[in-house]
Amino acid sequence: MRLEIAAARKEFDGPIAVVCGAWHVPALQATHPHKNDQALLKGIARRKSTMTWAPWTGPRLALGYGYGAGVVAPGWCKHLWRTRGRRDAATLWLAMIAAVLRVKGHLVSTASLIEAERLARTLAAIRERPKPGFGELRDAAIAALFNGETLLWAMVEAELLLGADVGEIPPDTPLAPLIEDLQRNQKAARLKPEALERELSVDLRSDSGLFRSTLLHRLNVLGVHWGKLTDAGRSRGTFRERWTLAWEPEYAVRLVENLIYGPTIEKAANGRLIQMIEAAATLDTLAALVQGAITAGLSEASTAGLAALEARAARSSECLEILASVPPLADIIRYGEARKTETNRLSGLMERLIVEGAIALPYAARDLDEQAAATLASAMRKADEAIRLVEPGEDVLNGWRNGLAAVLEGSRATALLAGCAAHLLYEAGRLSAEAAAGLLGRRLSPGTPVTEAAGFFEGFFSTAGQRLIYDEGLRSAVDSWLKSLDEDAFIAHLPLLRRVFSNLDSMERRRLIEAVLGRAARLPAGLTPTPDGGEAWRRHLERLGPLLLGGNGNG
Repeated sequence: MRLEIAAARKEFDGPIAVVCGAWHVPALQATHPHKNDQALLKGIARRKSTMTWAPWTGPRLALGYGYGAGVVAPGWCKHLWRTRGRRDAATLWLAMIAAVLRVKGHLVSTASLIEAERLARTLAAIRERPKPGFGELRDAAIAALFNGETLLWAMVEAELLLGADVGEIPPDTPLAPLIEDLQRNQKAARLKPEALERELSVDLRSDSGLFRSTLLHRLNVLGVHWGKLTDAGRSRGTFRERWTLAWEPEYAVRLVENLIYGPTIEKAANGRLIQMIEAAATLDTLAALVQGAITAGLSEASTAGLAALEARAARSSECLEILASVPPLADIIRYGEARKTETNRLSGLMERLIVEGAIALPYAARDLDEQAAATLASAMRKADEAIRLVEPGEDVLNGWRNGLAAVLEGSRATALLAGCAAHLLYEAGRLSAEAAAGLLGRRLSPGTPVTEAAGFFEGFFSTAGQRLIYDEGLRSAVDSWLKSLDEDAFIAHLPLLRRVFSNLDSMERRRLIEAVLGRAARLPAGLTPTPDGGEAWRRHLERLGPLLLGGNGNG
């Protein structure tokens, strides 16, 4: 650039204007001998390059969005440029404010607009300005259009001052490499970018469906969410994916921003994901990134992610992040055949993580507060579901269940986690129905502090309330515990019971009532208790009947 400036000085007389980024100014102002600059360039091979324009957006020109040479309000500057030399610039700006307000459902009368314009001109005269500027128009709009409510201005401020404009590239201009690659892929996938939303279902068993899915996943890695997966987590095990497609002009800008990672979508997605893998701080984050790399068919990122995952797993002793890393790996192992994924290396890694998680679990479950216990219980349930999904070897499975048993038997284990472990062992058949009923009887006995009993109850039944419908032993143990509570304790734990049974639908609640009170309880009118219920039950049901069988499903 300094050489070009020197050449221009020889050709033209007078001052020379240089249009450049602010970062280049110090280097251009510095004094360097002409020969030194030529020596720097000597011997450098010439390479052909293609230049193009990058479409930009209004918000990206704003100073507040990180553009150091930007302006405070690109939308206002655009308005000034469009209305330069016109006498009705203030009127047009107020009309734009009214249009935005009307789109948002606010009524703005013509009389209010006239009043706002008059007020803006009056303010300009008071402030000794030749015509209304941004400050006068803002104050006038707040007074006349917003009824003095300054907070309402924030509702339209971003849309007016930043705008949502996206630049366009002339058709005869060479495109950026990533945009060219996207157009090639769109043509190969037979997917046309459209602004309106449309549904797309792909079959991963076909080459065309797999190609479409891989393209959309790679674009999501690059932050270009042209397609959004609508059935994520619901259709696992099938070979279909359902997407919602909608193209936004700003996606072209995001593609250009990703040129630093590579010239094609595949290379750029690999590069960006590798950078994210290197920056990942936890084991579960790494596992999710590896899952994303394999789903998007990014072999370089997959290799780097697996290596980082193995290295991190060898050093990690944090039980929560170990358990959280198991579900994404299980999804890859169980459903990887849809993408022809090699899972042998993953299987060994996952089995190691399961064993490490089982060893760390009894110690992680000790003396936790309510929030930490709830977080670990959720991780335990998800990990157990993932383990059952992949069906590991018997020794690995026994190691996991031994870890759960250690939590259940640990004297310092938080009651919520002990209840969760008991439920998982019960579902796995490691704990018989008789043993579970006896365990509940002990853990919910009158000698147990109410808070501990409630925690164990919630841990056991928070995802298995329907078990009480079919399992008489468990139902009897819970019934005995509830009857042992005094009135104050019972009322205090009603929110707990509501949480536990909130996942039951109206039919399951009715069946639970029938199981507790007898078949006669199914009659909405004239509730009749079981023969041995006694007068206390009769009076109780007369008050609770309308609430239990009212049909609103909220009780």
